[in-house]
Amino acid sequence: MRVIPAIMVFCLSTISAFAQPPSKVVVAKVFEKEIFKTNQMVGVLEFDKLSGISPEIAGLIEKVSFKEGMQIKKGDILVRLNSEFIQQSIDIRSKEKEGVSIKIQNAEKNLNRFEMLYKEEAATEKAYDDLADRLRELQTHHEMIQLQIDKFQLEMKKSSIRAPFDGIILQKFKNEGEWVSPGTPVCSLGSTADMVVNVAVSEDLIRFIHPGSNIFLSINAVSKEFKGTVQQITPVADIATKTFQIKISVPYFQSAIQNMSASVHVPVSDQMKLRMIKRDALIRYQGKDLVYTIKEGKATVLPINIVVYDGEYLGVDNPYIVPGMPLVVDGNDRLKPDQEVEIIDKNSKD
Repeated sequence: MRVIPAIMVFCLSTISAFAQPPSKVVVAKVFEKEIFKTNQMVGVLEFDKLSGISPEIAGLIEKVSFKEGMQIKKGDILVRLNSEFIQQSIDIRSKEKEGVSIKIQNAEKNLNRFEMLYKEEAATEKAYDDLADRLRELQTHHEMIQLQIDKFQLEMKKSSIRAPFDGIILQKFKNEGEWVSPGTPVCSLGSTADMVVNVAVSEDLIRFIHPGSNIFLSINAVSKEFKGTVQQITPVADIATKTFQIKISVPYFQSAIQNMSASVHVPVSDQMKLRMIKRDALIRYQGKDLVYTIKEGKATVLPINIVVYDGEYLGVDNPYIVPGMPLVVDGNDRLKPDQEVEIIDKNSKD
């Protein structure tokens, strides 16, 4: 009586197991590549081009058009200074210029009249020369007034403080109602076109690093990964630590923060031949790096030793990972060892 139910349960579970269809997976093949071995080092994300934006003229801040963290385009107005006094000076000089223009017109008429009289010997040479001198004085005065107006108009233009390049506001130093002078920064602007990761590297590694070479790095705090480019090697080493700085250019991203930490995979060897696998094949379980391959229609799990990160690929040196080996890159998150699988085309609609 007790045995029959147990047998029935066993049979049902066995039938259910055999009835379960194979798990559908997508695979990618392993290939070999000449590549540098890398070590992970900590770097710092920075805006390589910083500017403390300050006015060229003194004035009272009338309007501030930015906030910290705001992205700015080149030429955007950041601050407007009060320009009422400048406008009044322009108006006064413009009226004065009009008066001088009238005097010049009258002087030109008198000079033309005296020129005719002088030719007819009805006027003295001195009287003619005096009128000519007076006209030149008025013309010089007119030019000086115009120069003053140009200066005030330039000050009017400079009362709008503009962004010198595309960037992001890192710090705000001044508000409406405050007085600023030339050289007093109103904000700090970081160039979004000049983002870098600085990392200190042992001098022993300098032979493996070259300007223009690509380096894989990640910003762990925001889960961002980049293939940066070595922009510059600082030509001064630290005496105490015997390290030098390398500057790696990276593209700007919205959540970028000055001095954010970065994990940098720095080359530490000459090029070596490694087996390359897609990063989608990687599974981490209990601190171990694993991949699934396919043998006789079943999933087989293999541990791997990651030597280098190269964008969407990983370089490994395990001897049993060989070129042409299929590794599961889609569907591996639900696999179990020895589970039957069906390989499908990733472009398939099934």
